[in-house]
Amino acid sequence: MEELDKARQQAMARLIRQWITTDTNRHHLRHLLNVPVDQDIPPEHRSLLDELDRKLNE
Repeated sequence: MEELDKARQQAMARLIRQWITTDTNRHHLRHLLNVPVDQDIPPEHRSLLDELDRKLNE
């Protein structure tokens, strides 16, 4: 039973990653979330957000 749950979680995670990797879906997700970003986030998180913004603007 536990193996089935792990397999189901892995399958869902794989589908979600595949869905997010398309540019159009990623663009829609960012606009749907539209969450204000805390200015006191750690630098490593800020660099990840900057990287996403650069990819969106390409």
